Amino acid sequence: MDRLTSSLMLLFAAGGAAADTTIEPSWQRHFDARGARGTFVLLQPLQNRYTVLDTSRAKQRFLPAATFEIANALVGLEVGSIADENAVFRWDGKPKLLPAWERDQTLATGMRDGVAWMFQEVARRTGKPVLREWLDRLDYGNRDMSPGVDQFWLQGGLRISAREQVELLYQLAEGRLPMTQRAQRLVRQALVVERTRDYTLYARTGTSGGKQPVAWWIGWVEKKGRPVGVFAMNYAPGAASRPDDRFEIGRAILADAGVLPVTAPAAAAAPAS
Repeated sequence: MDRLTSSLMLLFAAGGAAADTTIEPSWQRHFDARGARGTFVLLQPLQNRYTVLDTSRAKQRFLPAATFEIANALVGLEVGSIADENAVFRWDGKPKLLPAWERDQTLATGMRDGVAWMFQEVARRTGKPVLREWLDRLDYGNRDMSPGVDQFWLQGGLRISAREQVELLYQLAEGRLPMTQRAQRLVRQALVVERTRDYTLYARTGTSGGKQPVAWWIGWVEKKGRPVGVFAMNYAPGAASRPDDRFEIGRAILADAGVLPVTAPAAAAAPAS
């Protein structure tokens, strides 16, 4: 069953009705255990249901940080700023923030390791007018591109909410974004962080500091070729927060919802960036 057929069947089954929303305050305990204040939004398409912790924060927009690499890569593939999954972005030989960034990169490694310099180069190749057009077409957050084409999602004006992240990811998971199936397929492939016999986990992290620090983990779980849980979480890191807190909180919630097994496999979920 292809993704378009699957999405049409789901729409027919739901009668085109808007998804119900359920509030789940019990998920707060997973944040409390790590001294964090955050939100979690989960869409379960087969049940036509959103489940949310903290509806107010779920609608609040934050800097997307590295989670914007998903949209950036989609547009880059669509317009040729990234030729294909084998295109190589050459490291300039200068020291970078992380050792994994100090090497040549492809779409897969750049996404896996959150290589900021690579995606800044993608944005520069695409150019501000084209990126602005695509932010409108994707209905991406507040679409604010200040101050510059290679900074606006890292320390600029761009903001997006957890609810908006889920809506974008669901369309990507179903192949329903307003771009080619090729671009969507290649980005989906680059987002795979865990594959088992029972499910595939697609995910991306993002972290920003400054006056409004935020840590993100967004993605979806697919079973038998269909998304069964599309999620976005963010939280304000505390003084004792660790990068892996997002995975522990997120996995615990997804396990509570029956989307992931209670015991995670040995493979790491994703690097934090």
